[in-house]
Amino acid sequence: MLDLEVAGIIVLFLIFVYLVYKGVKLLLRYLAISSISALFPVIMIVFFGVDWPLNLGTILFFIYIGILGYTIYLSLSIIESLVKSISKLFSGGKKKKSEDVAED
Repeated sequence: MLDLEVAGIIVLFLIFVYLVYKGVKLLLRYLAISSISALFPVIMIVFFGVDWPLNLGTILFFIYIGILGYTIYLSLSIIESLVKSISKLFSGGKKKKSEDVAED
């Protein structure tokens, strides 16, 4: 009985470490997206002379747009993988064979 408890604790610990790793990885991606998005209006104003006000509101707007775009991308990729998994499940895992065209 003790071995089962130890095995359960080890499995829970490994799941915890995996989830923390994925969370930190996602957090770092969001920080990178935020930084790049914050630099975008600065680069556009300084180097390309775009007529935007360079203030906190403009920078926060582009950070918001960047984070929103990345979140939409992540959501769509999750939905795509779910749809692919479900379609493989219902198709029985068989791939459709392409019909060969006979050459005369």
